[in-house]
Amino acid sequence: MTRYRLAEHPDSAMLNPFASRYTRPGCLPPLDHMGRCIDADDILSAFDHVGAMASIRGPHGAGKSTLLTHLADRWEDRGMAVERVRLRTGADMSQAMACIARAPDAGLVCIDSWELAGGFARWRACRKARSVGCRLLVTEHRRTGLPVLVECRTTAALLGEIVSRLPDHHRWFGTLIDSADIEAAFALSGGNLREAIAELYDRFERRLPPAPSLLVGG
Repeated sequence: MTRYRLAEHPDSAMLNPFASRYTRPGCLPPLDHMGRCIDADDILSAFDHVGAMASIRGPHGAGKSTLLTHLADRWEDRGMAVERVRLRTGADMSQAMACIARAPDAGLVCIDSWELAGGFARWRACRKARSVGCRLLVTEHRRTGLPVLVECRTTAALLGEIVSRLPDHHRWFGTLIDSADIEAAFALSGGNLREAIAELYDRFERRLPPAPSLLVGG
């Protein structure tokens, strides 16, 4: 009788730790440029001091959306009302205006990619926020006139700390991915963490052992 067995590699069934399910905003805690955890309560206290409107500013892939998500979650933990909008085009400002209009007094409206709205649309949004008494916290790549609450920037050390927090790090770091890969991905992406993680995802996939194969044994 012919017997069958699976030739398995211990890493062959491992999921890619750089997949978006593990790295999208909200999955990891916000970190500063040196990879240290950011205290959300300290930032929200600073927000109270700068006024009712402020921005989180930085280049593409610098962690602005992650930080905005974390601060919004923390605000909700305090029992405050939070509205969230992500702009993909300037047309999405109609949704942002609706969120501002229904926000309660002292509530928080978070708008991601604020610079995509035109100058007049931003002015209208700020004016409406003042009239209803809500707070406005946005992310931006360039200065748009709001006080800057946090300036985000990236380093290879920050990327390394993010990598260290991904699932099963002890199983694959040093074999499938190592420190040289982190440095290379950071350089290739120009410091864009999103692109660097995508590069590491591809490297991990290329080096992952093949799935178990069916072998015939006597």
